[in-house]
Order: sequence, then structure tokens, then C-alpha cells
Amino acid sequence: MSVQVQAPSSDPEIERSKLRAWLVSVMLVFLMLVNWADKAVLGLVAVPLMEDLGISNSEYGLLSSAIYFLFSASAVGAGFIANRRSVKWMLFIMVALWSLTQFSIWLAPTFGLILISRIVLGLAEGPSAGLGFHAASKWFRDHERNLPTAIQNVGSFSGIAIAAPALTWIITRYSWHWAFFAVAVVGLVWMVLWYFIGKDGPYDGSSKETGADVSVFEGGARVAYRHLLLSKTFVGTVCIGLAAYWALAIVSAWLPSYLRVANGYSASSAANIVMAISLTAIFFLLTEAFATQRLMNRGVSSRIARGWMAAGSVTIGGVCILITATMASGMAQNIMLCLGFGLGLVTFTTGAVLISEFVPVLQRGAVLGIYVAIITLSGIVSPTVFGAIIDLYGSDASGGYRAAFVVSGALILVCGIVGFCLINPPREAVRIAAMLATLQPGPLATP
Repeated sequence: MSVQVQAPSSDPEIERSKLRAWLVSVMLVFLMLVNWADKAVLGLVAVPLMEDLGISNSEYGLLSSAIYFLFSASAVGAGFIANRRSVKWMLFIMVALWSLTQFSIWLAPTFGLILISRIVLGLAEGPSAGLGFHAASKWFRDHERNLPTAIQNVGSFSGIAIAAPALTWIITRYSWHWAFFAVAVVGLVWMVLWYFIGKDGPYDGSSKETGADVSVFEGGARVAYRHLLLSKTFVGTVCIGLAAYWALAIVSAWLPSYLRVANGYSASSAANIVMAISLTAIFFLLTEAFATQRLMNRGVSSRIARGWMAAGSVTIGGVCILITATMASGMAQNIMLCLGFGLGLVTFTTGAVLISEFVPVLQRGAVLGIYVAIITLSGIVSPTVFGAIIDLYGSDASGGYRAAFVVSGALILVCGIVGFCLINPPREAVRIAAMLATLQPGPLATP
């Protein structure tokens, strides 16, 4: 059941250009592609970078984690700013900073400068996912958001899939320094296109629309943030998001190194396996989006169609990662790696949509920013813990990698189970809608 409020008939309808809505969505896909290419480049250059700079696994883990030091704080801060400012120009400025940090590493690659550049990169990239989802939400209503949100995440994993072979080619043909130059230039190209295409959508709570499908959440009222952030659904969605981001941080920071050092693959073969994992994630993202849309069109509760779908994928992914730790290298293990690290990542689509289902539009940017800020904390912990576990095993790198996979798989599995127990967006929507109905005019309708 959904709770809605109908605006007075004297208010004008919101007009939306479907062409502009999808053009903006395509640009947001490419934004995520650039975003994850920027993140993945360090993992792809890990082996030659560690050799050239003479750094240990733990030190490399610190560099990998550095991008997340200010990631969460900037995601929260930008989320609140997005409630009142243009998302178009916030994204434009952020990408400009991304490119500057990558150019700095290309020009003067030292441990200290890379550390600082990755911290600044994280500061600028922290809000990108939340602002991207928020930007799409301004162009689409709740029942339309699964697909545009899903294809944004396709951009994320396409960034890894495309970056892996393309940047590996640059690294092997020239040097690892030029990989940073390449991603910086791609960022500049995106900025030029976004300047002409980018625009804020009409569903921002500033106007009212007529018709029975106008949700109470699209109005101008707000509720106390504690009612949103302490809800069981938000907590459960955060749990599966933390698990998915833990897995994603491993893919971008450690998996190429694991495949080369522990399994003996060449740089190009390792890049192809990382690309296969990304393509697997894209397949599940799109499959999940269409399946969820079809289930909800048939009247299936979003608790099942969205919540159980995401929590189940994370749970199965955790099991697959645990199994991976017991297998020898080869095709069977590669398939299990694709399943383990590809399945759980569907939560990046479902998580944002789950939250948008019960959060008022005027608070959505802040809440999505807080959501991204919390789940990306995994990015701080995961690479550092992974590297520390490997160093504990000394010369037995393979044993260290297996232990790190066991720890990661168990954590992801537990988070998936917690998500199953807590996520129930229709319950939250009814609760929050009842609060909103006392704050804004208009009769409640329950179709």
C-alpha cells in the first residue's frame, strides 16, 4: 500500500522533457564510469608502482584507503548542500577536482604526493554517488527510478570493465604514470559535455503536480532526520551497502594484485578477469532492475522485489567469496570470483531506490549523502585490513590472501542476513507519510 497526497487542482502540472531526462541519465552513467576508472587505476598499477616506489603491502593498503579518508564527510556535507543548490554545478566542480588530482600524480609520483592526491580525490568523489542518484530522482518518479538508477551503476562497473584492459594497455605500452594522465583527460571531456547537457530536473519539491499519482513525499514538508536515519529499513540498507562496498573496494584495490602475485596471472590476464567480474556485476544489475520492475508492476511488495532481492544477492555473494578461499586457481575459481564479487553489487541500485521510497524529496539529497558516507566507510577499512592480513602471513602471500577472503566473505554474509531481517520500505513509507500528512495540506489517498 502506498500513501499519497493530492495537490490542489489549481496548481500547474510539472512538465518534464523525457529526452532531457534520459540525456541527463546517460551523462550520469558516464560520470560513474569516470568515477570508478579514477578509483580503479591505483589497483591496476599496484605491482609496478610498489616496485618503483619500494612500498610494502601495508603502505599500498594505506594508499588504497586514503581515497576514503574524507569521502564520508564530503558525501554528507554535499548531500545537505544539494537540498538547496544546483546538482548540475556541484557535479561539474567535483569532476574538475578529480582531474586535477590525477594530473598531479602523473606529474610528480611520490608516496607522499600520491597519498595527498588520493585524499583530495576522495573529498571530491565522496558525494558523486549520492548526488548522481539525487540528480536522477529529480527527473523520474518512484515507480520509474529502478532503471535509471541501475544504469548509473552500470556506469560504475563499466568504468572498471573498460579501465582494466584500456589502462593495462597504456601501462604495458608506456608506463603506469600515463594511466593517471588518461583518466584525467577523460574527466575533462565529461565536464565539457555536462556543461551543455546537464540540468536539474523538475521533481525537486518546489512545485506541485496534479493527479492521483502525486506522492506525499513530493511535497514541501520535512520530518526530523532521526525518523529517517534510525528506521529499520535505513539501517538494513546501510548494512548490505557496507558489505557491497567492502567487496567493491577489494576488487578495485587488491584483486589485480591477488591474481598476479598469488595465482601467477599476467597483467593482461588479471585485467581480463577484473573485466569479467565487472561485466558479471552489470548483468546482475540490469537483470535485477528489470525483474524488480516487473515484480512491482504485478503488485509484489517492494520489501520483496527490492529489499529481499538486494539482501539475497549480498548473502549469496558472501557465500561465494568464502568458497573462493578454498579453491585452487583456475576457471572454476574465476567463475566463483565473478559470482562472489558481482552478485552483491546490485545493492548499489536497490539501496538508493529503497531509501528514496520513504524519504521526502526535500531531504533526499542529504539522506542519500549520509547513506553513501556510511557505506563507503568500508573503503577505508577494507583495503587496509586486507593488506594487514597478507603481511601477517609474511612470505606466504597465498595463505594471506585466502585468510583475507575468508574474513571478507564472512562479513558480507552476515550483513546480507541482517538486511533480510530489517528492510521493509512499505512499512517506513506508511509511517513517514502519516507524519508528513500532518505538516502539509491535502487529503490522503490510498489507491
